Amino acid sequence: MKPIIAIYGPTHTGKTDLANALYTKFPSELISVDSVQIYKNFDIGSNKPSPEEIKKFPHHLIDILEPNEDFSVSDFKKRSLEIIQKADEDSKIPIFVGGTMMYFYSLFEGLADLPPRDDLIRAELNCDLETFGLSSLFQRLEKIDPEAALKIHHHDTQRILRALEVCIITNNKFSEIIKKTHKKNLLDHKILSFAIVPDNRAKYKNELKIRFESMLKRGLVDEVKSIIERFSKNISALNAVGYKQCLEFIDGNLSEEEFITKSVNASYQLAKRQITWLNKLSTTRIFEKDEMNKVIKIESFLQI
Repeated sequence: MKPIIAIYGPTHTGKTDLANALYTKFPSELISVDSVQIYKNFDIGSNKPSPEEIKKFPHHLIDILEPNEDFSVSDFKKRSLEIIQKADEDSKIPIFVGGTMMYFYSLFEGLADLPPRDDLIRAELNCDLETFGLSSLFQRLEKIDPEAALKIHHHDTQRILRALEVCIITNNKFSEIIKKTHKKNLLDHKILSFAIVPDNRAKYKNELKIRFESMLKRGLVDEVKSIIERFSKNISALNAVGYKQCLEFIDGNLSEEEFITKSVNASYQLAKRQITWLNKLSTTRIFEKDEMNKVIKIESFLQI
């Protein structure tokens, strides 16, 4: 059975280029690990590969949903396992690439098998949210499952709703279910995971600014306005870094200079969180962003 390759780490470190280079050398399947690139129309702000790049380097899990559709960590894991199974049948290497670290964790380190979403219960919870507010729901979670409440931020609407929903569906504590986590069903595969991190933080932050200014020139603001017109301001993907700040700018709450500064700082903070995730993942090798011959070095780990 072919090994699984994972390429992860902070935004804007050359992960996609490395994955594409491996794709040209080995029979493989590229799988995007990005919680925003899964949505259609979220192109510029997510730094999605261009249609020309996608044609040359086809990626699974890009442009698979409308912006107002839901996609959970469990959905990612389920779809990924299906892609891995098909790749095994075709004797290809699955290459996972991206920066949504929770997705990687769910697949390679394991998450509890949670019950599927219950639309009726979720509707009731959303009604309570609108009527009584998020703080009321969080207090409810504190009473039902104090341990879960300690690990969920009191402003994290999505996780509070999900934890309450699971408690109601299972008649069990969300925290207890999480403790029963079993590792992924990938025991027959050799997993090779490679992280890419910036080697010079000041230089890296300046590169993030240059990239964001390029996004603005390519039409990020118009992209967000179009999404709002077709859908609404309330879709979850608009909370992503860059998009959230763009909404503030469109609403007149930020000047252009403040918009750029706030977006770059948010991108940099995201990168720091992505690096922190490396402590939770079993990484085969960490590369510096400008390190040479990454493909050759990865080849040395492959025994095909």
